[in-house]
Amino acid sequence: MVTVPGPRLSLAFMIAGMGFLMLPLADALGKMMGAEGLSPLQIGWGRWVAHAAIMTPLVLILYGRTALRPKHFWGQVIRALFLVTATVFFFTGLLTIPLPTMTATLFVAPLLVTALSGLVLKERVGIWRWSGVVVGFLGMLMIVRPGADSFQTGSLYALATAACFAGYLLVTRKIAGHNPPMVTMMWMGFIGVLVMSVVVIPVYQPFTPRQWGMIGIMGAILTLGHGLIVWAADRLEASAMAPMPYLEMVTSTIVGYYVFQEFPTLATWIGCGMVTASGIFIAWRENRLNKQIDPAEQNLL
Repeated sequence: MVTVPGPRLSLAFMIAGMGFLMLPLADALGKMMGAEGLSPLQIGWGRWVAHAAIMTPLVLILYGRTALRPKHFWGQVIRALFLVTATVFFFTGLLTIPLPTMTATLFVAPLLVTALSGLVLKERVGIWRWSGVVVGFLGMLMIVRPGADSFQTGSLYALATAACFAGYLLVTRKIAGHNPPMVTMMWMGFIGVLVMSVVVIPVYQPFTPRQWGMIGIMGAILTLGHGLIVWAADRLEASAMAPMPYLEMVTSTIVGYYVFQEFPTLATWIGCGMVTASGIFIAWRENRLNKQIDPAEQNLL
């Protein structure tokens, strides 16, 4: 007998899907600004300025002054630094490789977390999860294809992005549960603006009014998208949310094709399928062990 989900559960699934489908639109705006000659450092700076400008008043309204005193402050700083660095690598890679390829490579990050969790977090990783990691890494090789004629420097930036994102997820797992996701997102904006305001100085050039508009839209998309994900994550089990991030590949492919005339190769599709299957399998196994990272905090790029 098939159980039909209730209207509230169906609504939560729909809202989560909408949130994940929206996020690549912000990445596409960053890619467009990079094509106009803006440095990835400046694009990253603008991304965090917009994020902080929209998220800060929203979080202060919801949580008040307690949001300004987060628990595990230095953990917040360290994981924000990982994510800020990943953002710069991400926008740099987008200058030379397709948006869907960058998105697919990011899915390797949870596999890196599983591979490193035994060493960093002293967790026991069994043969089933190791098998998922191996299959996922084979899929990653299908995506970036090192040694092939199509291999580009951007592929190295994609892998660096995944590595930094994995570092972010590891720290997130280490200090999980101490702050509401929305408060964490606000502090990401604070630290991102602080760091990027320093490193952007050598390459900064004035934004045009159009580019400021794109930055504002980027911030609005990220805020709304993550807000929808957080709302749904509070109402769905982690195992139900685990496949949702892979919806980003849908929007990335559509935008890449219609805006940038990019379409994943067959090898990329096969590799993405392997990584996706591995990621969902590992998420399912880890959920059984109650060690699933909050899906609301998995997609902040």
